[in-house]
Amino acid sequence: MLKIAERIMTDLLTLNSELAFSPQVQGGIAEQDYENALGQARAAFEAVQKRVASDELGFWNLPQADDDLSQEKAVLGQLPATVDHLVVLGIGGSSLGGRTIQRALGQKSTKHQLTFVDNIDPHQFEKLLENIDPFRTAFNVISKSGGTIETASQFVIARDFLKRHLGEEGYRERMIATTDPSQGALRALAADEGLKTLPIPSNVGGRFSVLSAVGTFPALFNDVDVTGILKGAAQMRDACSDADPENNPALKSALLHYLADTQCHRNIQVLMPYSSRLWELALWFVQLWGESLGKKTNDQGEQVELGPTPVPALGSTDQHSQLQLFMEGPQDKFVNFIEVADHQAECVFPDDLPPAYEYLRGSSMARLMKAESQGTAWALANAGRPSMCLTIPQVTAETLGALFFFFEAQTAFAGALYGINAFDQPGVEAGKHIAYGLMGREGFEDAVPAALRKDN
Repeated sequence: MLKIAERIMTDLLTLNSELAFSPQVQGGIAEQDYENALGQARAAFEAVQKRVASDELGFWNLPQADDDLSQEKAVLGQLPATVDHLVVLGIGGSSLGGRTIQRALGQKSTKHQLTFVDNIDPHQFEKLLENIDPFRTAFNVISKSGGTIETASQFVIARDFLKRHLGEEGYRERMIATTDPSQGALRALAADEGLKTLPIPSNVGGRFSVLSAVGTFPALFNDVDVTGILKGAAQMRDACSDADPENNPALKSALLHYLADTQCHRNIQVLMPYSSRLWELALWFVQLWGESLGKKTNDQGEQVELGPTPVPALGSTDQHSQLQLFMEGPQDKFVNFIEVADHQAECVFPDDLPPAYEYLRGSSMARLMKAESQGTAWALANAGRPSMCLTIPQVTAETLGALFFFFEAQTAFAGALYGINAFDQPGVEAGKHIAYGLMGREGFEDAVPAALRKDN
């Protein structure tokens, strides 16, 4: 029997799988199932590396994209000196990664304001435009294809807003398009109208694009250490370049999640960071995991309709909402905790305490957060509910970059384990086509169901 390592340790991240296995946890993964699947995991690793070598999976090489970062800095330097507010127009992968960076690292900036608009709520958008100064504001429209209807609708209104207030020149100075380097509606429009542009590599999908200009340009504007993010991602890429799951944290995590689903019937998979700064990371992960792995057909074209359901949770907040379900609800969940060893703050409890709270004397909020995360993991374990834990030293540019790459690699490996294409999203297109038809876009009339035609 293989001796399974409880921990895989790197400089920026430690994976602890102690509470993922039975018999330690009654409902956990059987060690024999894990050992039997090691060959499958190595094959998944080789399948992903083959696609990397053929230049299909561009996300793998984004941590070394120094030329793109130089281009982003140049575009930043071309903005009018009056601009101190950047409004990012995008949705899904065009927004979630940037929001994650802002929440984790960007809140110390006082020089610049950064706003993400990732919905088409008309009230929200109208109020935004009513409250911004066009002379001090630039817009970054992000869409790889240029055909995303939500982003297109945001863009045309922002375009009109700038033209009305500042004229054609003011519009061109304050609108940056991040899109495909050579094709698509937004690329063509940017060329026609003389807009500044930044590339999304053609071999990088939207939900894997956070380490491209999609995430890094807004971060640069917000005075974030983008070089540190890319450095951390590069270190994690090196750690994920081993075919042995016992030495590759992302491959091992992919295998644990895959076995939790296929062998333990735990197809609801929770990401629960114990840090408010990492809450947006959980939301970013939901899109990455769900859109990549939820597929109708496998690589052989067989109908399989598979995919684990990702759920975001926040420690300790969701101990008072979702945890009851995790503890006593259906035995269909696998929880991945994220702990921060050093929150860079302690919040020491005072000596002057009411009698009811004397037990807190000499301790701190940081110590309580750790006690809460450990207590939750072991309470779940005692109830026969498995989990794993990722621990980072601190929330820094390097550790955030490492987390981004870890989850992207984990997703790629999981797709290979399931035997599906983790890099397309055909199910998303059907709803878009109906929306296009309802909005009168030529060529999509037949996509509209008869029941909707009556009302439109």
